Amino acid sequence: MMMYDIAIINGLVVDGSGNSPIQSDVGIKDGIIVEIAKVLSTEASLTLDASHKMVTPGFIDVHSHSDLVPFMSGAIRESKLRQGVTTEVVGQCGLGSAPYIDTMQDWRNYLTPILGTGPKTWDWPNFSAFRRDLSQAKKPTNLAVLLGHGAVRAQVLGLGNIPASAKNLAAMCCIVEEGMSQGALGISYGLAYLPGMFATQQELVALSSVVAAHKGIMMIHIRSHSRQIRESMAEAFNVAKESGVKLQISHMRSYANRAYGITAQALIELVEQARLEGIDVTFDEHPYRAGSTLLSQILPPWAKEGGSPEIIRRLKDPQLRAKLKEELNDQGPDYPGWDNFVAMVGWSNIMISSVFNPLNRWTEGQTATQLVAKTGLAQTERVHEIIDMIADLLISEDSRGSMVVQNLFSEDDIIELLKHPLCQIGSDGIPTGKPHPRLFGTYPKFLGEYVRDNKIMTWAEGVKRITRDPALRLNLANKGLLKTGYCADLAVFDPETINAHEDYCNPSAFPIGLAYTLVNGHLTVAHGEIESTSAGTLI
Repeated sequence: MMMYDIAIINGLVVDGSGNSPIQSDVGIKDGIIVEIAKVLSTEASLTLDASHKMVTPGFIDVHSHSDLVPFMSGAIRESKLRQGVTTEVVGQCGLGSAPYIDTMQDWRNYLTPILGTGPKTWDWPNFSAFRRDLSQAKKPTNLAVLLGHGAVRAQVLGLGNIPASAKNLAAMCCIVEEGMSQGALGISYGLAYLPGMFATQQELVALSSVVAAHKGIMMIHIRSHSRQIRESMAEAFNVAKESGVKLQISHMRSYANRAYGITAQALIELVEQARLEGIDVTFDEHPYRAGSTLLSQILPPWAKEGGSPEIIRRLKDPQLRAKLKEELNDQGPDYPGWDNFVAMVGWSNIMISSVFNPLNRWTEGQTATQLVAKTGLAQTERVHEIIDMIADLLISEDSRGSMVVQNLFSEDDIIELLKHPLCQIGSDGIPTGKPHPRLFGTYPKFLGEYVRDNKIMTWAEGVKRITRDPALRLNLANKGLLKTGYCADLAVFDPETINAHEDYCNPSAFPIGLAYTLVNGHLTVAHGEIESTSAGTLI
């Protein structure tokens, strides 16, 4: 009789379908779930006791920036496995690492605070070259890859405010066609970032039509989550309607400071109305009140155009530095599409999270107000000192750096959005520096705080949101369910203790309550400790 490779016994199976949990054992052979029964029909080479624990499909992170994690080492390689994540969707927010050619060094610099430095040599002139190297790399989790619009536009037009001609559009469509034909899951847009912020709706429709022809998905970081959020949502809906592409609104949320945002209920009404009009739209969230992004996003739009060389030139210009001090003091001007984080939360809530110049490492974990010496300066003078410090930091970092923006979102909004059946969970974790804790804790926090403690949904529904729902939405074959014939991507956790630390001074603390993670039938986490970080495959 065939012996199983692994048996998981005595566990409470929550299979991802939304059905009630059942007490069952699970038998695994050659990376596949082959039996689910009260008592398995044969023995196994390795038996894992899941008494008092839930056994679920592995979690699917629908919004990840782990594109280059397969080329990294250390705790960041373990960050998703220790949460029970087995599959990630990378290439988000338009910030894709491929295609990349020698003339795109400014684009690589721009990406570094989000994706990290990656391999020493980038040589990915097309999407298939990136997939080749990613396929050969040892991956902690399974990866599905989006084509980042930013990389596509940067290759054709650079990082400047340049309208796309018919010839430019044709060139970009060819790049997207190549990516989709080589296995891209879809396309991502980052319309608040360079160079996506310069793309017109016509450009988005043209590229998304190519994606729709391949039955792919469009995942979009809209132009603004602030005062122009209604217009930004409408743009996303219009692109989906005109192109016929499936739409996912990335981290769909507005700001707790209602002078700069709208309520979760208002956002949900926009989505539900779009669906009534025949638009295939869903959205995703992370369960934190703090956000995280590029440090250069502090700057108004005029200061960012052209990427690092132009940013640095402007920051060094005394007249433009003075203009910056005017605009980052108090509320500042209302530029279309600009999410003014300083006006929303104040300098004391803006924390440096990653830098790359060793001389600046002392700034990681410091808020903007902590960067400057405590003096008896008047408020305006103190703000100007902070702005000088941030500007000088960006100059010395070649404009690389990322930040955490605390107290940005409303807890009531988080709960309202997480409860909605169209919502999926994405970590949006940035694997650089002193990261936002969501990189290490999104899924245990969601399950422990919102499912168990706040009881915003049942365990069956909570597991479904992070397994079957994203698998169906993304057409991930044989994933998302604990079912015979499906991939043995599994998580085993204690429902009484599962949770994650939310410590912005110690963001890399591992979550608690996770017993086992299996990726493609390989034991990657056992008793909460790492066994392997190389079991993932490229989807």
